Amino acid sequence: MRCARLRTGIMKSGNLLVIVLASILILAFAIVIIKGDVVLESGYKSPPSVSSLSILDVDVKPVEVTSAMIEANVTAYINHRGDKTKNATMLIRAISSDTRLLETQVSAPIPETESEKTLSISTNIKVERTGGYELNILLFDNGSIRDSGSVNIQGLNALTPQSKRSGVVLSNIDFTVGSVSAGKVSIKSDIYLENKGTEASENLTMTVKAREATSNLLADKVGTETGMIASEATAVKSVQVVVPEGYNYMVVVELWKGDTLINTWEKPVLLAPTKTVPKESVEKKVNIEVSKFVREGAPDVSEKEGKYYPAATPAPAYAGMPKEPGFETLVAISVLLVVFTLRRRL
Repeated sequence: MRCARLRTGIMKSGNLLVIVLASILILAFAIVIIKGDVVLESGYKSPPSVSSLSILDVDVKPVEVTSAMIEANVTAYINHRGDKTKNATMLIRAISSDTRLLETQVSAPIPETESEKTLSISTNIKVERTGGYELNILLFDNGSIRDSGSVNIQGLNALTPQSKRSGVVLSNIDFTVGSVSAGKVSIKSDIYLENKGTEASENLTMTVKAREATSNLLADKVGTETGMIASEATAVKSVQVVVPEGYNYMVVVELWKGDTLINTWEKPVLLAPTKTVPKESVEKKVNIEVSKFVREGAPDVSEKEGKYYPAATPAPAYAGMPKEPGFETLVAISVLLVVFTLRRRL
């Protein structure tokens, strides 16, 4: 009986020990897990703040136009979101539409901002007036590209340089014959000049030239001034040129601003009108008496230099050369060979 009780006590003590050990292990694991979570939470770092920049729209307009170059202003409308920007810039690269090569590039800073807003960033870029370009726009923030876009500019030649802008255009020319004397014809040219500008025009220099239509020889040249022409008004300037009779002429009007040729126009004057002939007709040589186009004060030309000595017409390349044997000769040689062969057989 006593032994049974002792055995029962020992078993209860063993069970209690197992329970205690299990509780200790469970508590130890719980402490390790809790400490691990505390370590992870204390070492956790939130991701770095990032700003957002995006291009909404782009405007391009000319600022200065010369005969060779164009300076254009590029304005980009940029939307900012997220955190504060850092060292943000806008880079514009001009790529040639023909060669796809980089012609030039410029950059402009983007101001730091923390709130959500739309920014307007502008800068100027210079390109050649003769080409077309693709303007690539890149937005950088903290050394990384946030957004990009492009805009094409073409037809830059259509822009008139500042040095050639006057607003004055030629609308018409009327011709009247004044007099004919000693083979010379006096032609009066009424030139209609219209000022389409918003202000009165400058006093410009106008040159009127009469060129012979066939030889392009200058028959006469007269210079005058346009005077100041009011806005939306038309002025008529009369100029008289004297040319040899019996020829057709092209009257050329040139408009000058100082040493710069602004514009030029031309209109024909037919003093020797002709009718249209069929293409099959034989062309006739036009005899032009150069002496009639000599202007006063021009240097004399010696008799030898004034004459024209036509080069001798070369003989055709085939003249005097032996002709190559034709089909008839080949036939004759073939017949002789056949006869010779038959005789040998006989």
